[in-house]
Amino acid sequence: MMANKIVIIEKYRSRIKRSALAWMKKKTGSNILIINLPKGGIETVEITEPFMDSLLRRFEKSADNEYGRAEGGELIKHAYKNAIEINRDTEYLTESGKLIIDDLLAEVVEYVKEKHASGGSH
Repeated sequence: MMANKIVIIEKYRSRIKRSALAWMKKKTGSNILIINLPKGGIETVEITEPFMDSLLRRFEKSADNEYGRAEGGELIKHAYKNAIEINRDTEYLTESGKLIIDDLLAEVVEYVKEKHASGGSH
């Protein structure tokens, strides 16, 4: 049963990655995240499929750590299923999917800002 849940999560993670990149490109015209730094200047981060994969896996690990592997896996499976809709043959993010992606991207922005404030670079 656990292996089946993992396969479902992997399938939905893949769909979310593709849909998130398409949504971001449609929303902003690119897959570049532009971050305004606290003391002026900007930093850019290219959001690629592998980068999005690592963000989603971090999200999954966080749920596992907070709720335990079994319950965290169920929560992720449910969240991922609700994050994607299919319209004819196009997959797209639902409002809950957009919230997940927006939250993950907000974490990237915070990380870059904190890293820059402490004198590091991303």
